[in-house]
Amino acid sequence: MLRQSRFSRFTHRAAASLRACGFTPPHANHARVVVFDSAPWWPLRDDAANLLSPYESARAARFRHALDHDTYTVAHAFWRVALGMVLNTDPASVDLARSPDGQPLLPGTGLTTSLSHSGTMVALAIARGAAIGVDIEGFPSRTRLQDIAGILCTPAEAQTMSTLEGEARDRALLELWTRKEALLKAFGTGLRIAPATIDADIDRVIQSPDGIPRGQACRLYPLSMPIGWLGALALGECTSNHSLHHV
Repeated sequence: MLRQSRFSRFTHRAAASLRACGFTPPHANHARVVVFDSAPWWPLRDDAANLLSPYESARAARFRHALDHDTYTVAHAFWRVALGMVLNTDPASVDLARSPDGQPLLPGTGLTTSLSHSGTMVALAIARGAAIGVDIEGFPSRTRLQDIAGILCTPAEAQTMSTLEGEARDRALLELWTRKEALLKAFGTGLRIAPATIDADIDRVIQSPDGIPRGQACRLYPLSMPIGWLGALALGECTSNHSLHHV
């Protein structure tokens, strides 16, 4: 049960929505993924902002456009509510640290977590395990995907993409991008590792890149997303299963 929060309106509504979609704390070697549209929550953005850490508040203030600011604010506040439910603590008190490469950390909890947002859509993931990464993207993409194929694809992946045309190729490239983003988050490297140097196959264990201390091999899973969105989840191979919850 989530402890009483001094920021009750957003916290209580978010917690009620999480419970309604079946979200509960993950058990050992299990991951929970929550997907939701942030736009209906924007009227509560000021209340949500009270949950953010000074670091998160500073990041939110840098966004020029209201959509980006409000999505970031709601995403991080909702993330904190979910973590607070798992840790049985006030969302504002969750010790959400970051590695030098930006990987979110929950020191001393045995939990790993990841967050992604694109447009107004948000995905958050929490696991009892050593590695997790989630990524979502809107489709069609606003980025010219063919322009990034050279930095995204391994030679084998590039060969596969060359057999596709038009929308099928764009979709395959964006699916590949979400898988690689999820993997790099799980490995804790971000784009410090070139995406074209790692394979991102769904049906096999993927070893962590050389030089990553205590890196854990991962598996990739596609996420069932609303129409117009694609998503991927990377989990350490010891995390045996996951559940997806749509708010």
